[in-house]
Amino acid sequence: MNRIPKGGLRAALLVLAAAAGAGCATGEGQAQRIHDLDQVVAKQARANEELREKVVAAEKSVAAARAEVDRLQGRDAAYQDAQAKLQERIQELEKSFQAPGGGGEDGGIAIEKIAGGYKFVVQGEILFGTGEADLTPEGTAALAKIAGALKGRGERIRVEGHTDNVPIVKAETKARYPFGNLDLSLDRALRVADSLIKAGIEAKRVSCGGYGEHQPRAENSTAEGKKKNRRVEILVQAE
Repeated sequence: MNRIPKGGLRAALLVLAAAAGAGCATGEGQAQRIHDLDQVVAKQARANEELREKVVAAEKSVAAARAEVDRLQGRDAAYQDAQAKLQERIQELEKSFQAPGGGGEDGGIAIEKIAGGYKFVVQGEILFGTGEADLTPEGTAALAKIAGALKGRGERIRVEGHTDNVPIVKAETKARYPFGNLDLSLDRALRVADSLIKAGIEAKRVSCGGYGEHQPRAENSTAEGKKKNRRVEILVQAE
């Protein structure tokens, strides 16, 4: 039987111990590297999930934006269509009310486009005497023609009275209109509204207002300017 020298056995044990230690050290290092790699993979997975959520949110935002664009384009198309129909309506009325006989600028009735509709501008001389609110026969006939153009439709109608800046001085007129031109313009608007209703316009469609001299169309420094300011406007707007 071979014998290991006493000193050789100790050396062999030291070598085995060193090898075992090296193996443990290597295993711990590998475990640490695996742990580090797991952390990297987990971090990347979280980043991927966050990116996915952002992509989903962006896609929803794009879809909402496209839907809004489609909606606005639809509204724009509807608006353009409404404007075209409004223009056709105004042209139709202008032909019907053009002077002579029907009105028009020279005949005392003008049709003008406004936001959301149009209006009849009726010169005061057609409707009333100076300082009066009783309708003239010519005024009643003109309003009947306007009412005929507005019957059977759904637009809202607002009647607004206006005067020039000449103050009321006659005692009997001042007694009827203690608030001056503002009072007179409102009374005139009420008379016009009543005439339209009696001519067949539904009362629920009609409202009134009086502005006196406070919304002039022209300068009150000339007779022509005063004439333009003495008027009743009948505003017609879609519901």
